[in-house]
Amino acid sequence: MLSWAAGSSRLLPALLFALLSVAEAKAGEAYPPEVEAIFRRVAALLHVAIRDDIPRPRILVGAAIDPREFSRLVGFDTGGRIFNVYLPETNTIVLSEWSRPSLAHELVHYFQVKYWGMDPWADDERDTAERQATAVERLFRDDPAP
Repeated sequence: MLSWAAGSSRLLPALLFALLSVAEAKAGEAYPPEVEAIFRRVAALLHVAIRDDIPRPRILVGAAIDPREFSRLVGFDTGGRIFNVYLPETNTIVLSEWSRPSLAHELVHYFQVKYWGMDPWADDERDTAERQATAVERLFRDDPAP
């Protein structure tokens, strides 16, 4: 039998998966606590004031999405592969597996699109949007606390 401390590292991702795979936070609603903390921290890092009138993204993790449905959402055949992405058209974040840094990265793209009006597909030779998302992702990798 696993102690809570030993088993919690396996239990927490499973619990979050269950919560994220079925829950959507609509405008003005909160996510489960750990996800809410990440959402708010990313907003603070980007100096974004969270607005209740802007819908929050739906978050799907791994097995919560069928690979064929994923291919349909991204608009091309992914060969059964699911990867991390923010899809502005459906306001959905898909993570191949639960990861705080990956969620933070995709949330940056959400804020860029929904709050700043950036075009995620615009030709940007400096790759500014991706660099910003990667910088926030690194902060979450380096600092395990929300």
